[in-house]
Amino acid sequence: MSVVSVSSGLAATRAVVISRETLGIREERLGRILTFFGVPWQSVSLADVVDSGLPAERGGPYAVFGSADVLAAALAMPRGAAVVGWAAALYAYASPDREASRRAVSSLAGSEWMWALPPNGSVSVEITDRCRELTGPMSGLQVSIRLAPDEDVLVPSEAALSRPSDDGQAPGERFTSIVSVEGLPAFFRVLHHGVATYVCASTAVVDIDAPVGHNYYDVKAHFLSAVPLVMFITWAFRDVMWRPHELGACLIIDDPLLKSRYGFCDFEHLRDLMRQHRFTTNIAFIPWNWRRTTRRAGEFFRRESDLFSVSVHGCDHVAGEFGATSLDVIHSRARLAQTRMRKHRARTKIQHDPVMVFPQGVFSSTCPEVLKRNGFVAAVNTEISPVDGGGPKTLVRDVWDIAILRYGSFAIYTRRYQHHGVENFAFDLLLGKPCFLVAHHGLLRDGGAGLITLIDKLRALNCTLQWRSPREVVRRAYRNRYDGGLVRVQMYGTEMLLTNSAGHVTEFHVHKPESEPSFVADVAKDGGDIKWCHTSESLNFRCLVPPRGEALVKIRYHGNSIDQRPSRSLRYELSVAARRIFSELRDEYVHKLYPRRARPAVAQRSSRIDFENSAN
Repeated sequence: MSVVSVSSGLAATRAVVISRETLGIREERLGRILTFFGVPWQSVSLADVVDSGLPAERGGPYAVFGSADVLAAALAMPRGAAVVGWAAALYAYASPDREASRRAVSSLAGSEWMWALPPNGSVSVEITDRCRELTGPMSGLQVSIRLAPDEDVLVPSEAALSRPSDDGQAPGERFTSIVSVEGLPAFFRVLHHGVATYVCASTAVVDIDAPVGHNYYDVKAHFLSAVPLVMFITWAFRDVMWRPHELGACLIIDDPLLKSRYGFCDFEHLRDLMRQHRFTTNIAFIPWNWRRTTRRAGEFFRRESDLFSVSVHGCDHVAGEFGATSLDVIHSRARLAQTRMRKHRARTKIQHDPVMVFPQGVFSSTCPEVLKRNGFVAAVNTEISPVDGGGPKTLVRDVWDIAILRYGSFAIYTRRYQHHGVENFAFDLLLGKPCFLVAHHGLLRDGGAGLITLIDKLRALNCTLQWRSPREVVRRAYRNRYDGGLVRVQMYGTEMLLTNSAGHVTEFHVHKPESEPSFVADVAKDGGDIKWCHTSESLNFRCLVPPRGEALVKIRYHGNSIDQRPSRSLRYELSVAARRIFSELRDEYVHKLYPRRARPAVAQRSSRIDFENSAN
């Protein structure tokens, strides 16, 4: 396989968005995406470019965005040709006027191109493995999707393929197909008089301020309007945009008791698999089981703590226990969960991560803030939206971010099931999100073959995963960018490990969104208090980190002022005990009586459920 270099030799430091007149809806959406990634950008009209060029006050290498017909029109005029021709790279997308787009693409490519209609229904989309600098973790993936009405493909004419280009390229080198649909180009690269030009056949630009319509984000919903654009931005602006500190990863198995075997999960066998395939596993442990860890299991998990970790899986693990909207109820459950986990640690000497994994993924919009004030560092969850409707909605920008911060400014990191598809894991990593996998003991039914297939696919992606415990992943899951001699940081969890790889002292300027700064008690670096300030929406502080050193930052919050503990009736306590016992009988015996079955479709749950009344 030959690898095509897409390096322009100089990364862009700003974006220029050219519109025909005023900004249209696609250009507005594009601007919000650029801002999300921290890319400086400016908008100019075609008339301004043709008449005046670019404003002189903003220099540095730039990349140009615009519809293909607008860019072609700019190139047809001397001043516009100078502006576009000096760009580090161009990104052109099709406009609703298909014929104008076809002519424009033909002009940009220096040869005739035509629209082609892919087959109806599901189609195969393939991302090249030849442009790995550009495609990143998406390199080499093949995905089955259904195209939206505004997603088509373009193909060069036979005549165009048979003659060399104006730039002297041989016919086989005229263009590089980056994303193809049934073998036909949907996103491709051409050279226009030496300028790398990237053309996307989709007329849509994804709206990152639209609500996510499902229980999890699926990039296949708008694959061609999102993936090519994000790949281009993360490549072209790699030196100025927000970048992840590292790409952490961890497998999380829900529910097991800590013993030698649970259901299909043989922990010694799983340990051997982790050593062989180099990954880590976290047990989402139900605090109600705090008395039930055996001495032998305690010794095993302490001894293998470099591979196994433990997080907090609810409190009693009853349906919707953290979907309540009452602050009293949530506070009592969060506090009881922490108390039980401390007792478990005292009894077994097994450390645990103060990271919440919600039972059945259910949480309310008021819950995250309560967890933050009860000592939790973050949450990791499959569901992305709270169950109580009527409040703020989870937007695409929230699930594109390192973690969801919309609810109480408390970090909820997303995790994925195997059936979400490798393409969703890869797109998360392209965005800079950590990689959390969720599984139950049934995934180990076949000795872990299915699990290892997924792990090996993730390890084969064009990126480097750092396998750690959830707490350690959260501590390193932040975005940063360099600004002169200092580093600007966006913080998510309540703990963060700053790393200075330079040979000199580095100053970090940290910004953490905070909806209620009055809840902050103090900020500490390596155990010592540091000065901080706040606005109405954020917490800000500075840290000096020694050469090639690290600094652990922790934010502590004032506890909840509610001290009253809601009563827990005997009937409720017995129902919890019965649920736990029957769940274990199901996992240990009933599931083993049946052969593997195809996973049923996941039903959409109601957006409004009364969980408070079922708790007592």
